[in-house]
Amino acid sequence: MDDNHVKYMKRCYELAISAGKKGYDSFGAVLVHNGEILEEAENTADYAHGIFGHAEFNLVHKCANKYSDEILGQAVVYTSCAPCERCLAAIASLGVHQIVCGVSYREFCKLLPFDYQAVDREGLLRQLGIQMTLTESVLEEEGMHVFEWWGGEYHPLAELIAEMDEVKKKQRKDHAGGV
Repeated sequence: MDDNHVKYMKRCYELAISAGKKGYDSFGAVLVHNGEILEEAENTADYAHGIFGHAEFNLVHKCANKYSDEILGQAVVYTSCAPCERCLAAIASLGVHQIVCGVSYREFCKLLPFDYQAVDREGLLRQLGIQMTLTESVLEEEGMHVFEWWGGEYHPLAELIAEMDEVKKKQRKDHAGGV
């Protein structure tokens, strides 16, 4: 594994844990150009007040109108977890062509109330004329443990996954029963 990927992903995880300890969802992101971190961001989403605040989105806001297209085109966004579609589009709008993710879409779905569905995000972006490379699963096991700090309270990862498994099982049962 690329040593730089490890270095920058560890920083993303530090930012994600920091966000989690502040009561937010545990996500972090950095923008790297020529081996230097240009910007960092944590998740600040406040769903009760309708504030999006994802780490990647916050990173994009910090970078917009600050760096040249040339720098952004050569830069890499590192993110603790594969970005949602809204954040992916925001990153693409900067002209960044490479994203490196800690936790993959597949693994993150273990913590969501729905099952993983494969989507060719690179292919979809290509159809829009956007060249993007997504690299997933960098220090993924370590990254999954970052979610233990989700929302300001510590919960063991196994407990979080078991809780979501129960939610999914109930949904399948309700769906099968016609409810």
